[in-house]
Amino acid sequence: MTMKFHLHLFTSALFVGTALAAGSNLTTLHSFTSFADGGYPMTGLTIDSRGALYGGTEIGGNYEACDEGGACGVIFKLTPPSQAGGVWTESELYDFQFQDPYPLGGTLVFAGAKNLYGGAGPGGNGSAIVQLTETNGSWSLNPIYSPASGTPLFGKKNNMFVLGGGTYGSVVELTRSSNETWTATTLYTFLAGNDGNNPQVGVVADYAGNLYGTTLFGGGGTNCGTVYELSPQANGGWTEKILHSFTGGADGCFLTGDGVILDNQGNLFGATITGGNGPCDGGCGVVYELSPPAGPGGAWKETILHTFVNTDGANPQANLTLSSTGVLYGTTELGGGGPCEPTGAGCGTVFRLIPPSAPGGTWAESSFGLNGADGSRPLASVLLNESTGTLYGTTRLGGVYGYGTVFQLVLP
Repeated sequence: MTMKFHLHLFTSALFVGTALAAGSNLTTLHSFTSFADGGYPMTGLTIDSRGALYGGTEIGGNYEACDEGGACGVIFKLTPPSQAGGVWTESELYDFQFQDPYPLGGTLVFAGAKNLYGGAGPGGNGSAIVQLTETNGSWSLNPIYSPASGTPLFGKKNNMFVLGGGTYGSVVELTRSSNETWTATTLYTFLAGNDGNNPQVGVVADYAGNLYGTTLFGGGGTNCGTVYELSPQANGGWTEKILHSFTGGADGCFLTGDGVILDNQGNLFGATITGGNGPCDGGCGVVYELSPPAGPGGAWKETILHTFVNTDGANPQANLTLSSTGVLYGTTELGGGGPCEPTGAGCGTVFRLIPPSAPGGTWAESSFGLNGADGSRPLASVLLNESTGTLYGTTRLGGVYGYGTVFQLVLP
């Protein structure tokens, strides 16, 4: 199948593998200490027009401004050196306070040169979509809608789509008015039945305005989660359709942190944490494709592109991304060997899946295992600058102090 893809200059991706490891140059840009600079980065990175990186951590920051002397995490910025080979500079844009929803739970999104948006909080009633605004070099945080979570998806009508509250979760549209207030419209509320339960990450949209996403649970007796579609109706309402319910067998199970991505032919790609036929407890996870039906009303077709077997990775937790050449990239939390887990769980991997040259062929997978010193347990996607062949990513653990890293990988 020939595929074409929508891409921005900077997109979440990974490009490493066993065949590339010898020629790849991985550099740790920052090792978190858990103090003022933060610790345990769990989200993806965002990049600005000057090449600076932005992200969030789960702990660290101002110890006197948070609960019982603890630290709520930070929004950080990594500024590239003025000359090649120099040191990147880490700075804290915002220290979460006790009264804030914290920590950052979704990847930050730029909307304008001085506004960042993201999801913060542990979920439920404590979560919110927040706006970070820069004024004269100082950043302030403003919760704009609660409860809500995930990575915002901006639309074309001064609006954004986020994951909302409710017992089992919802999808919400936020529309900005001229006085900078936001009005919320709930598009769909999940019922925890076959329609799914606990939506994950956020949503993606196609040209027709249909939204696609995943749920962690629901979808039938196995309760392994779903991929769903929300379609706008002429009367202003939205209709949900389940495109696939996971069974926990060869097709995978559970999608914590794993959403779907979309190509311009309407195919969806994603990963599951468990399931498949690997040696991990419950399976090591799979990468799947969902293809739309040939005609209206038909069933979507799931195809398993890769089943992890631990040595090549286990338990993918982050969104996949398609490169301009049609290659899939991702991370796995565990697997790949390395000294992190004496039990053999591994330090985690980055992997690549190359599509077959002919329809019906096998996708070629390769992976690169982290070793702890360069980070371990990557939970987020990695940014790819395709024009320079440079990748940027985070690991939740590992590095010099054990509290995670930001790394750069220059491709051969």
